Amino acid sequence: MTRPLNGIKVLEFSEHGFVPSAAAILADFGADVVKIERPGGDAMRRIISAGLVPSVDGYDFLFELVNRNKRGIAVDVEVESGRQVFERLVGWADVYVTNQLPRVRRKLRTDPADIFAIKPKLVYAKGHGQGQRGEDADAGGYDAVSFWARGGLAHVLTDPDAPEPAQPRPALGDLPSGMFFAGGICAALVHVLRTGEGIVVDTSLLGGAVWTMAPDLAYASIAGRQLHVGAGPRSPLTRQYKTSDGRFVSFMMIDESRYWAQACRALGLDDLIGRYSDDESRRAAWPRIRTRITEAVATMTAQGIERRLRAEDCIFSFFATPSDVLRDPSVEDNGYLMSHPDREGLLVAAAPVQFDDETPAIRRPGPGIGQHSREVLGELGYESADIEDLVRSGAIVTAGESA
Repeated sequence: MTRPLNGIKVLEFSEHGFVPSAAAILADFGADVVKIERPGGDAMRRIISAGLVPSVDGYDFLFELVNRNKRGIAVDVEVESGRQVFERLVGWADVYVTNQLPRVRRKLRTDPADIFAIKPKLVYAKGHGQGQRGEDADAGGYDAVSFWARGGLAHVLTDPDAPEPAQPRPALGDLPSGMFFAGGICAALVHVLRTGEGIVVDTSLLGGAVWTMAPDLAYASIAGRQLHVGAGPRSPLTRQYKTSDGRFVSFMMIDESRYWAQACRALGLDDLIGRYSDDESRRAAWPRIRTRITEAVATMTAQGIERRLRAEDCIFSFFATPSDVLRDPSVEDNGYLMSHPDREGLLVAAAPVQFDDETPAIRRPGPGIGQHSREVLGELGYESADIEDLVRSGAIVTAGESA
């Protein structure tokens, strides 16, 4: 299988979802990712157990989602022997990935200058809540606040009359922002390999939200008010309708003149084809046409209208439930979901990029705390006796042990 990052070594020293998801994408692309955890483990491991996100039998699918295809080592970097291990890991790596806040980096001596002093030819990648500058550079952030709330999505997706605000889905901002971050890291790798010079990459959840909200923000910047989608005149072939069995179907035939006859035939509205044959007459009749389409769709089941719309090559989709997405033939055929190697029945979303038309796969599950500590230390040149000394001292934690 083509993995374009084969041979690239990534050292990840981060927690929770956003930044680890970027490292998981790099691992999907073939990089050898070693994840450093504190002796007590990544705080992400406690999200499910704390009941913040529902699970099945307590299984931590969130940790698996953002930590697949990695190896794990648990190191206490605040003790001298652990620091020495950390520095050898930095020397091993091509990319260093972290979400530590500036104050934590200063305390642990993991700022860019500290890391470049160990290895100058390196990609140093840091992810934030709000960004690297300004008064909130040292403030914590999660996707629910930095992306969802502060980035404007919560507001525009909450009905003004709603008694409660719209709620974000788990990792709604983490995963897209992680993909943005991974793209930046890949670009930085090209720079390092081309110039031999180290480079710092920075991405934030707020920055990811600003990119996601780009059309709304551009409109607000020139209009001075919020963009309300669907409030103005709009072609009936770019709206949503409800079937007789309660399914919403979304039409998106932007080129109305091209799809006009096809859509009318599919909906049994052949009488409208000639009556509104040109753009001007259709636009003047948009409200009446929308009413006719609403009435027609309301008489059909989802299965029935799907068959008719497909026969006419119309552009449409039903509002899919998560279970619908799991069964979507295009999702299955294109390998957009990967089977977990250990947990039967668990499907994990693949990074939304493929190479050479090959479908991806999970090579290894998310690591246990310190699962690969001995293996990684051996690769760094530590002798078995030295590794055991590190374990006894508590500088290193191995699988089955915790601080």
